[in-house]
Amino acid sequence: MKYSRELIRFTGIVLFAWMSICPVFGESFLVKDGQPMADIIIAEQPPRMVKLAASELQTYIEKISGAKLSITNRPGQDIPVHIYVGKSVYTDHLKITDEGLAHDAFRMVSGTNWLVLLGQDRDFTPPEPFARNHTDIPRMLAQWDALTGDKWGNPHTAVYRRYNPVLKIWDYDARGSLMAVYEFLRGLGVRWYMPGDLGEVVPAQKNIEFGRFDKLVRPDFPYRNLGDYTPHFDGGTKDAVLWRLRLGLAYGQEFWGIGWTAHGLNYVHSRDEVKKAHPEYYALYGGKRMNGSPYPWWRDGVPCLSSPGLFQATVKYARDFFRIYPDDPLVSIMPADAYVSLCECELCRGKGTPERGYNGQLSDYVWDFVNRVAMDLYKTNPDKKVLCGAYGSYVLPPTRITKLSPNVALGIVEPRYTFQEEETYKRFREIRKGWLEKLTSGEMYIYAHYLYSRPGGAYEGIPVYFPHIIAEDMRALKGISKGDFIELSQGQQCNMHVPGFNHLNVYVTAQMYWNAGQDINALLDEYYEKFYGPAQKEMKAFIEFSEKNWALMLKQAKPVDEALKLLSAAREAAGDTVYGKRIDLLVEYCKPLKQLRDRLIRGRENVPKAAAFERNKNDIKLDGKLDDKFWEGTWVCGLSELETGRPPALQTSFHVGWSEEAMYFGIKCQERDTKNLKITAKKDGDTNIWNGDCIELLIETQVHSYYQIAVSPSGAVVNADRKEGINTSWASQAQAATFVGDDHWSAEIRIPVAGVDAETLDRLNGVAGRRPTGTYPWHINVCRQRVRDNGNEVSAWSPTGKATFHDLMKFGELVVR
Repeated sequence: MKYSRELIRFTGIVLFAWMSICPVFGESFLVKDGQPMADIIIAEQPPRMVKLAASELQTYIEKISGAKLSITNRPGQDIPVHIYVGKSVYTDHLKITDEGLAHDAFRMVSGTNWLVLLGQDRDFTPPEPFARNHTDIPRMLAQWDALTGDKWGNPHTAVYRRYNPVLKIWDYDARGSLMAVYEFLRGLGVRWYMPGDLGEVVPAQKNIEFGRFDKLVRPDFPYRNLGDYTPHFDGGTKDAVLWRLRLGLAYGQEFWGIGWTAHGLNYVHSRDEVKKAHPEYYALYGGKRMNGSPYPWWRDGVPCLSSPGLFQATVKYARDFFRIYPDDPLVSIMPADAYVSLCECELCRGKGTPERGYNGQLSDYVWDFVNRVAMDLYKTNPDKKVLCGAYGSYVLPPTRITKLSPNVALGIVEPRYTFQEEETYKRFREIRKGWLEKLTSGEMYIYAHYLYSRPGGAYEGIPVYFPHIIAEDMRALKGISKGDFIELSQGQQCNMHVPGFNHLNVYVTAQMYWNAGQDINALLDEYYEKFYGPAQKEMKAFIEFSEKNWALMLKQAKPVDEALKLLSAAREAAGDTVYGKRIDLLVEYCKPLKQLRDRLIRGRENVPKAAAFERNKNDIKLDGKLDDKFWEGTWVCGLSELETGRPPALQTSFHVGWSEEAMYFGIKCQERDTKNLKITAKKDGDTNIWNGDCIELLIETQVHSYYQIAVSPSGAVVNADRKEGINTSWASQAQAATFVGDDHWSAEIRIPVAGVDAETLDRLNGVAGRRPTGTYPWHINVCRQRVRDNGNEVSAWSPTGKATFHDLMKFGELVVR
């Protein structure tokens, strides 16, 4: 006998209605003595994430109890309890809906013999044009060109990377019911601290009681994006992608759309056709338009934000983008990476604000452009947003704009892990406050850098834990920020780098996204107990010590010794168990600490010390003469012969001062015949500088070892990052002025300090570090080279005892008082 689909559905509903008012058969259990007492009900044609939710629920119920609940489209007549996952005719009958459950919010509701786990679930369909894979990008761009009539890049070119072919889901799929399932499983004691089987905690129990629920859960931060770096949604392992989902993270396309958002202005000027046709769109540096560069961070070109043509093209690009992709809520016009120097064309003259320091020198320049584009776009697309990040040289709010256009959205780039330094955290809180006063839309996001473990970075191998800072910051941000985009260093196969270490900071952040008010100490105590078992006490001691002292480990051997001692004790306490295997991952990550310790033990002995005093920047005019009020009362430090330490035949002395996130050096070099100085460089970047007379500053900051800045009597400056060889593509952003007198030549040098985050977010621009203190000093050497036909004369503030300036262990100590 054949039945119509409508009759079958009607019969199912009636049966369901009968069952919902009947008593539960037997006791209230989902699993009893290892036997299933419930089934999992989903719609006949469920969204992708509902299928995954049902599968995850089935998998973990079986892992806990050994019982495998069936997944079906209709309740079984002989099954005592029914778990309804996602929307279906049965949840409709119960009048339990997903209304109002935006941003992965969910409901958990139970009745006599049923449990509903429900949120908004929606399958994503990529809008055209889009590339199916990397090789399909040319076809997509051709279609895009035809629609726009221009030759722009397209932020949707990498949309395909948000599809996972193993799980057959998009990162853009709405997943509220999946969040409900994970919350239910957490209630049973399941935890996912780290990707993979080694990272999960699953209790073993033969009985799972049928509880009572009436719960509505909304995230405190609707935007919860682990970023586009790791683990990649398409290329990461199944375990890595599932871990993202289990933590409750989400791409947040309802806020930022589905395309790439960082440095979005590149899409207007990145293509070769535009570079050739419109050189006036690009910044003028040294007489050359930057519509081509060998440096990868500038391969798309560097924009001139005063260019009328670029402005008009940007507005048209934004309008065309929203016309073709009407569901995208936002377009990024953030400038190119490493955007730190003002264009030198006539239109840009005077638009920089170097007096505001590194983080504010281009703020008015960049944000004026952003605001003008936003105001023009607002006339035709008032419901769409324009995004720009507060980043690098334009972190600070602009001073010449009282209120931003109502369609401007803001992403503040922040190094959250550095907030353990109270002054740094206070500074960023003030920056946020300043931005909120100007941000008419109120739409603020945090672009948080979690790049401390990046291979080759300053903190590689150092246990940079900061869970309490995360908790404090998320509580402070609740209600004023929509959430985070986190940039986390990438490991092998597009997965998270060193998960044995990195997982805790990410786990705590994800927990705070959903409940910023929870007790961080209780959360951590549970983590120590469940994840480290017999070593919980020792691991708590190790992580708490590391959280307080990781910054000191860069400079002092004692905290390194203590950290390694605590970690060793934890490994011993764990024994040959799964807990020991977890700690082994951390032991492997911390191996560089032993090498660091050996270097620190050798230490710096008998090196000189200097203090820079706070000064008013208005008391100096950089002209090289050292005759300003700025230098009055500062220390005068002399140089000695490099190898012998004796006084040199021609004296060299220097002063040092500090003002508004910049270090100033004033250096005076005695000379017999200033008319015959050996000047071998007259342009910045000319490495011939080392063949003639010059002075050098060698600088090791709290986070970087080390920088080299050379200055010729001509005023030419050459920069080099000496961390790994000699990298002259690094730019210090130093300003130098020289003066040649009758019996000396002198230089005044201003070096803006870019903050500790520059070490991870922009390694090629600015001095990464912060104000040097007694606890966190700089180590420097000030050196002079004098080249003559009868031989070279070399001297240094801290003599090395050998024929080279470059001995780190001889660098002297510099603090600010």
